[in-house]
Amino acid sequence: MKFVQYRTSSQFQQLSDRGSEIRTNNEYSSRGGRDGYRKLDQEMFKKNGKWERRDGLWLEQQTGPDGELKNQACKNASELIVEYNTQESQGTFESVGTNDVLSSNKDNEVQSMRREIEELKALVRGLCANRDVEPSVDPKNVQTVDQHNSFKASCSAQEKQAGVAEPPTMPVDSQECKLYIFDEVQCGQLLVAFGRVWWESLPTDTVHGIPLGEGNVRVSINVPKLKKSALPIPTYDATTMEDAVNGFVAWPKSLVELDMSMNKASRGPSHVPDPAVGNKKRQKKAGNKTIDSRTEVQQGAQEQKLVFDFNNMNRAMRPLAYYAHSSMRQGNQIEVPIPYTIMGFDMPVFLSFEDIYEFINLQEISANCILVYMRDLEELCRINGQAEKFVFVSPSLISPVRTDTEDAGRRERADNLLSFLRDAPKERLYLVPHNRGRHWVLGVIDPWEDLVLYFDPLREKKRDDFTELMNM
Repeated sequence: MKFVQYRTSSQFQQLSDRGSEIRTNNEYSSRGGRDGYRKLDQEMFKKNGKWERRDGLWLEQQTGPDGELKNQACKNASELIVEYNTQESQGTFESVGTNDVLSSNKDNEVQSMRREIEELKALVRGLCANRDVEPSVDPKNVQTVDQHNSFKASCSAQEKQAGVAEPPTMPVDSQECKLYIFDEVQCGQLLVAFGRVWWESLPTDTVHGIPLGEGNVRVSINVPKLKKSALPIPTYDATTMEDAVNGFVAWPKSLVELDMSMNKASRGPSHVPDPAVGNKKRQKKAGNKTIDSRTEVQQGAQEQKLVFDFNNMNRAMRPLAYYAHSSMRQGNQIEVPIPYTIMGFDMPVFLSFEDIYEFINLQEISANCILVYMRDLEELCRINGQAEKFVFVSPSLISPVRTDTEDAGRRERADNLLSFLRDAPKERLYLVPHNRGRHWVLGVIDPWEDLVLYFDPLREKKRDDFTELMNM
């Protein structure tokens, strides 16, 4: 509990306020950071009037205030980049996809790792192609959670010279667990979620940039039992169990119990556990009926009867519906990579069976569906040469946040938007989706002209929250 006391102390609050001030004033900005790299890209666009390639952006990032490269390794890499650019201009080198100038530089450890990851992806795709059962749909640039875990487990695999790879040995570094909190009312432990625990976590390991501290371990929450229950160690982005689903948080080690009925290892968060797996189960009796201890948690994923009507469905939606029906009902998810141009950093978005069902049946859709749609629109803009006209803003940037008062929450959201628009280049429109309560609307912002357009397909006159947010 010392860690929690420190996080809630006035000393930590002062440090947090100072950090916010530094970020607001852009002091000590790191060009290698997720937001610094985006700002560097925009800065070079203002300076040169065009978007730099990855190799030019990397060289600018590695250049210090004195105009010199950081070290000898960077100098060697810069010489090779110049050589590859010369070969490309002469037609002896072709820059395509991941085989670009920066990735071809074998002296660049970060980019060579990126190239090795692409090779491992190709290896895994080849192994999956040899399976007896193949999915009916293979969406482009998406992976299920099972494939994602297989890819992670294959990171240490070495391909033999003969071209045949042996199944990798997966290290046991995480296990299924039950997560508890201390209930002061009942003076005991209360089960609040199921997840995975990394027992070998060190106090110096970080979660969202903050050290775990003594007596804490890294966990991921897969199935919250009490969704509104507060996290024992909250973060800036998550304060309740439902906020931290599919994410990592710190947890007191004394409040984590190994789940023997689900004793399996993986390299990352797993999908919703199946109650039928395992021989040893804790069960409770209700009359003559045996009820598994997870029944309440599994009702949404296992007992909810969501059935697609394939006969009355748009034909374009049928492949996606078939895939969701056959492969996603047990908790598998579709992973879609979201580029840094939308979120400010690269990140994956996971679509669940419920997300697909709601989208196909024209029901209320989640922010994840909005992000995937924005990714598709941005790709179309790049193909049509309109990428420099629009900027897609993540809906989480101005989504409601939990604060003591409504005005404080609106002020924080306005500050987030202002920070994003601070270095906005001219002649670009910012597209900002906003959920005003069970209904999505679109705001179009031109910061240089002080112009905000509001698009509402329902044409509702009430727009108090969005208007007050823009006026701030």
